[in-house]
Amino acid sequence: MRYKDIARHFLRYYWAQECKSRLRQGPAGQRPEIVKIIREEFPKDAYPQTFSDLAREERDRVRETIVKITENCFDDVIPRFQKTGGMTRELFYKYFAKEYHDSSDNKKIDPSGGILVNKAAMHVLGRNYAALHGVVILEWARFLEKRNFGSPNMINKVECTTSGRRNQRKFLKILGGFFERCFYCGRLLDMDVFTHVDHVIPYDYMGDTELCNLVLACQKCNCKKLGFLPPRRFLDKLVERNSERLSEIPCLEASVDNMSALGMDMRWHYTNAKRHGYPVWRGV
Repeated sequence: MRYKDIARHFLRYYWAQECKSRLRQGPAGQRPEIVKIIREEFPKDAYPQTFSDLAREERDRVRETIVKITENCFDDVIPRFQKTGGMTRELFYKYFAKEYHDSSDNKKIDPSGGILVNKAAMHVLGRNYAALHGVVILEWARFLEKRNFGSPNMINKVECTTSGRRNQRKFLKILGGFFERCFYCGRLLDMDVFTHVDHVIPYDYMGDTELCNLVLACQKCNCKKLGFLPPRRFLDKLVERNSERLSEIPCLEASVDNMSALGMDMRWHYTNAKRHGYPVWRGV
């Protein structure tokens, strides 16, 4: 397997965990080298797109990031992939890696190289992929939970999957019977064309769609807010709406109960998301 292919997999997983869901990979202030490179190339506060979308929209930047990861992050990692009993770093370079020297005369992995994988081992890995993948994701989630207390849907975020957004038209129909103005700017909404259903606390943090976290927004506000948290006053407005309309809006009471089942209500999630690094939208 070529190093650049491994680097692309690293970027895909760290993109979902770091740039979308903002999961901490280590103690506060101590980012792994790969994460530093990714955030240097993609420094914006909010990235709503998936890695597949990113790869289409930012091909050159993705390619440059993969090259940087390959050149800067594998020198200490790659030898461990193929270290067998008694094999030293020097033996790894001798038998498995093309090596070159940097300006300080240190041995470096040749970024054009790759890992040699035994065919029998590949057969075993392929045959047991589902079980092995589940174990790896579970253990990685356990590792990250210590550094990301309270982050919902941890397994899905580590696995780069989501539970899937439920039918937005359904919620548009429910909320449209009670509200006719944008939750953020107050503009009168056109229910047929430019009305969006927005997750007040970002979907990338919650990983699920609950009615008590949804509002109607105009296209302009929703497209600018993206994966940001709203200013605190809108959280207060949402909590007040949920309280006042609890028995009026269909399914709202069940959604509120579901959200707070573990003692983590909307205010708690807002504060926790902010602590995890989700920025606050200053557009309104």
